[in-house]
Amino acid sequence: SSGAADTTFSSGGLTFVDNAVDTTTGTVLLKGEFANRDNALWPGEFVNVRLRLYIEEKALVVPSQAVMSGQQGTYVFVIDQDGTAHSQPVSVARTAGPYTVIAQGVRAGDEVVTDGQLRLISGAPVEVKGVGDAANEMAGDK
Repeated sequence: SSGAADTTFSSGGLTFVDNAVDTTTGTVLLKGEFANRDNALWPGEFVNVRLRLYIEEKALVVPSQAVMSGQQGTYVFVIDQDGTAHSQPVSVARTAGPYTVIAQGVRAGDEVVTDGQLRLISGAPVEVKGVGDAANEMAGDK
């Protein structure tokens, strides 16, 4: 993509990835092949590239801000049906920016706390605001 960060001009494949960062521009040289039907891009032009390395089907993803680290390891706060939160140990597969893939510890449909965890202890009552907002936001980023 070029210009506006959310504007996609074309999709294609990489043919070359340099292994060094240009210290003057902070960029990495990539070469690719794709259709340029509208002639929107010119050779040598700087563009922002988004790489999709793979698609993991049925990955359990939570907002990265929900994942906490403590003396016992990595955990999230899960909201129980009675409106209380409890600490749930999780195993993190990977983190990619605002999203974290959970390998084990929570199930699809579990509600996790994404704000105010530093003030929480297990068993504390919580107030849910904006139910599903984060899930809807993540679904839109596919």
